[in-house]
Amino acid sequence: MIKFVMINKKNNRFDFYSYTNEIMNNLKIELESNGLEFYLNKETIRKATFEYKQKEFLINFTVVATSETIQLKVDITLPTKDTSNLELHDVKIKIKDLMIGEWEQCVWLEDSQSELFAEELYKKVHNVENSLRRLINSILFFKLGGDWWGNYMPADLINKYNQRNDQYRRRTPSFDNIHTNLMSIDTGDLIRILSYKTYKLRKNSIFRDDDMESNPFEGFAEPVNALSREEKEKLFHFQSTMNSIFFNSKSIDKLHLNLIEALRDQMEVDKDFWEDYFCPWFSCDFRRFSGLWHEFTTDRNHVAHNKLIDVKLSDKFNKSMTELQKLITEAEGKFVTYTETEAANYLEEIKFEAEAMERQRVKDWKEYIEEEAGIRILDESEIIEKYQEYISTAFDELIDNFYYRTDLEIIYFEPDLKEECDILVIKHNLIGNDLKVRVIPYIDSSEGVTSTVTLEVLSKGFKGTFNLDYTNGEVEYNPDQTNYMPLVQDYWNVASALSKMEKIISSLIERHFPEIRENEIADVSCKACDSYSIYYRDDLSEAEEDGKFAIGQCLKCGKNNTLGVCMRCDTILNQEDDGLCVSCGEYIESQ
Repeated sequence: MIKFVMINKKNNRFDFYSYTNEIMNNLKIELESNGLEFYLNKETIRKATFEYKQKEFLINFTVVATSETIQLKVDITLPTKDTSNLELHDVKIKIKDLMIGEWEQCVWLEDSQSELFAEELYKKVHNVENSLRRLINSILFFKLGGDWWGNYMPADLINKYNQRNDQYRRRTPSFDNIHTNLMSIDTGDLIRILSYKTYKLRKNSIFRDDDMESNPFEGFAEPVNALSREEKEKLFHFQSTMNSIFFNSKSIDKLHLNLIEALRDQMEVDKDFWEDYFCPWFSCDFRRFSGLWHEFTTDRNHVAHNKLIDVKLSDKFNKSMTELQKLITEAEGKFVTYTETEAANYLEEIKFEAEAMERQRVKDWKEYIEEEAGIRILDESEIIEKYQEYISTAFDELIDNFYYRTDLEIIYFEPDLKEECDILVIKHNLIGNDLKVRVIPYIDSSEGVTSTVTLEVLSKGFKGTFNLDYTNGEVEYNPDQTNYMPLVQDYWNVASALSKMEKIISSLIERHFPEIRENEIADVSCKACDSYSIYYRDDLSEAEEDGKFAIGQCLKCGKNNTLGVCMRCDTILNQEDDGLCVSCGEYIESQ
């Protein structure tokens, strides 16, 4: 329902019928309507139906005339309860505009459409305000602790809202024991919190000294005083101002600007709330956010104080509030993500510290028992570490023995002793023979139990196993002597097995991995496998004495290959075709 009244026509000529006909016909023309019908005509009341954009409106005109004034009331109604459509806005504004020039006043009595705009907007106002309140509380509680309001806020805000909170608590006893400062804070004061700064004395303030023992005020006017001339002037100004205030407390009103100026010059920012606490989460700077918030404050007051709202103003309010809500929501989301990460890190840190303390407690207790009983009780990681030390030392020595063998490829993997795996692979690059050492661990750190790590050597049909044993210590408490006594002595049995393994591996390499130098390989490829692995010695007598391989034998596949022969002395040549050896060639050239 829309109700407004036009008061006192500017000229005295007024014919109710003709005037309302003129207004409605002009409305029909202006809004390009084809539907207009007056269905009730009385002396002081006329009612019409008006169709606009397929919606039908009921428009009532009521005239109230006296000897002193004349009023024309206008009521506009939709047959349905939908008061949010733009057509109603067009109709009410157009009727008002067609009449306003001929009347002294137009008084708006009721506007359900404006009320609906206000109702929808107030929900957004409420959401925007509470979003910022929630964000401020969340950030400052996280950064400054639960007492941030009392510890950091200025006295005027604290006093203002303490008085207000007392009233609210009396009205709502269910919430009399909770923190509600920001629930009642004015919209404008929220932006003050965002931009708030706390101050501290500068390091080179006139009130402070490096050794903090001398008094800068004492004898500051004396020539021997270490203060500069500028510092002395500032001290004199401050002291004179304070003297005047102490002499007459009423002079504070006149002198407080001087006092503020003197103090500000000695202070520096301690905490900048926007830069330190809020800026990291907002996607805009403070100037932009402050401008939006001041605009929101004005819009909020318009809505809260029941001012009329038309479509354009509603759109404007919605746009600015949506932008502001988006900024706050984004900031809140970023901060929540940050706090979740921080909380997870904190819990992880606590867990780590608790585990470290527990490990230390167990370690201290174990060391106490071991010292008292004279034995060692190792945990799993200590047993594995000691096994790794024994095994690595043994294989380092073994590998060093064959370090200069260029015909061998040796790969060692330090075992983690968690599962079965290969830890050593030795491969002959020319012959192709290989040797592997596989580790099979069984680790049990229980007291008195024996752990066994088996090293399995595999090569050319050979399989040998070597067991490395460790028996963990075990104690029992002797109530008669009130101390711990050894029940099982800890013992390592690894040296003998490792020594045997080293000898076996060395023997296998000596038998099945003969050393072959680069000059013992012919520059001819094998006819059978096409590899350059044919055994060759230019000194046949040494080859026969060596007896490792026959001249021409392929070290890869074992096939015999025919090499060329010197046509003069029958020496086997490092080539496929017959020819002359180096000696015979030199001899012939010298003739």
